[in-house]
Formats: sequence, structure tokens, C-alpha cells
Amino acid sequence: MKAIKYIVLILFGVISINVCAQNNNSERFAIKASAEIGLGNSISSNSYISSLSSKATTGSYGLDFGWTFWSQKGHRLEANIGVAYSPAAIELELGSFDYNYGAPATADMDGESYQRYYEISNLHQKVSLGRVTLPIYLTYGYKCNGWFGLHADLGVRFGFKTNATISEVSGEAYSYGIYPQYDNLLIDESYLNDFGTTNLANAGYGTPVCNGFSTSVLVGVGAEFSISKHLGADISVRYNRGITNLFKEQYSGQDFTNASAPINYSVSDGQQVKSLTDYLSSSKVSPLSLRIALIYRF
Repeated sequence: MKAIKYIVLILFGVISINVCAQNNNSERFAIKASAEIGLGNSISSNSYISSLSSKATTGSYGLDFGWTFWSQKGHRLEANIGVAYSPAAIELELGSFDYNYGAPATADMDGESYQRYYEISNLHQKVSLGRVTLPIYLTYGYKCNGWFGLHADLGVRFGFKTNATISEVSGEAYSYGIYPQYDNLLIDESYLNDFGTTNLANAGYGTPVCNGFSTSVLVGVGAEFSISKHLGADISVRYNRGITNLFKEQYSGQDFTNASAPINYSVSDGQQVKSLTDYLSSSKVSPLSLRIALIYRF
């Protein structure tokens, strides 16, 4: 019996503790359907642009399977493994920002290279992310009475990116170029269809660069309430430490003068503007969340 216990623990990769109420000691298995909501501003970020601000919401919806491998006098140890889908929505705001780059010869009508300048104002960008997460944790629990118990969680959570899209953009971009063949005179003419002012609403979007894999340590405390003989409800607070680099580092500073444009999406008339997500050096999910679950024990 002990060998089976150790094999199951190794298989689950468990490093967690979860205290659960139980209706009777014969219940060895549990199915837990849960929803988890991020608390506060769920994404914090570092950026090369000091005026860039962000706010976000996160959530998680999943199903866990638990196996009680030890119980005695109201105490229980339980191994858990599950799967969940975790969507996130991040809104980025920027009042104004300027940058420039050396455009290649192919960008010009007569095959000459030139310097292009951008002035961005009132830029708003919304990014939608999705991840599949695999929580693996242990359970220690104390049954206070027939309908109420306390629990504490300790484990790990693995995350895998499923999608990342720029779902909304608004703001304005004004661009112009300096051409060496015209003795560095400022050129701003309507026939250059990628110059002038462009409204960025309904632009054609690129894909934000996001880390495809993440890992965090899962810690939680909460209470379980009995609803019927086998059905219970659980409310807990969880702390997921270690989910970092949701966005990868792209550049080492604010100097974007180079041979190719630092571009992620463009609008229909050819005006190009860099995605705000590329200016994030790093970001991370807020570690604190509220979890509500329905539990069926058998």
C-alpha cells in the first residue's frame, strides 16, 4: 500500500498541501469544478516608456481530480491534479511617444533610403491572452464538524499559451521622412501614402510576443462547506508565485534607429506603427486570486 502511495505522488509531481472537509472517511476521490478570479490589477509590467500604463483582468476555469491517500480523526492528505483555461485581458495606454528609424531603400518610391519619424498620441491597445494551466498540489485538511472544514494548498502550476492577439487599437500616428536626395529637406506630401496623420482605429493587427510556457508555486487557504452527502462548496484564496515574462524582452533601450522598422502591425494605407506590447521588457500576473469550487466526493 505504501508503494502505491509513493508512486501516485511521484506521478502527480505534487508539492502541495490542501485541507478539506469530508462527509465520511470512506470517501477517497473528489472531482472539483472551479472558477478563479484574479484580484486587483492582475498584470504588472516594466517598460522602456515611462508614460506607458496598463490594467488587466485574469481568470481561470477548470476541473481538478483529488485522491485521499491518508485520513485519520478528521485529518486528511489528498493529492490533486487538474486542468484549467486561463484567459487574460490587458489594456495598455500611452499619451504620446516619438520614435524614428532608418527606412530601407525598398520603402521609398525611387529606391532611396531615408529616415522615418513617428509621433504617436492617445494610443490605446487591448491584448487578449489565453493559457491552459495544469495545477498539481497536495491536500491537508481538518474536518471541524459534519458540514464544515478548513484547507490549505501547496503545489505547482504549469501554464501553456494557447492564443495571443491584439484585439483593439485606437489613437493617432503622424509620420514624416527626411530624404538625403533632397538635401535633408522635410518631405510631407499627400502622394506619399504612408506619411501624414492616420487614425489607428480598426487597424490590421499583428501578434504580441508572449512567453509560451510559465510556472508558478501555488499556495492557498480556504474553507469547504457540505451541501449534501457527497456535494460540497469551497471558497479559498490562492497565491500563485512565479508567473513572469508574459511578454518577452524585445529591445535593450529606446533607441530604435536601425536598418529595419520595429513594426508589428499596419493600417490599410501603409502607415506603420509599432505594437505597444513590444515596448514591454517584462510583465507578470498578479499572484493573488479568489477561487470558488463545487466538489463531488465519492
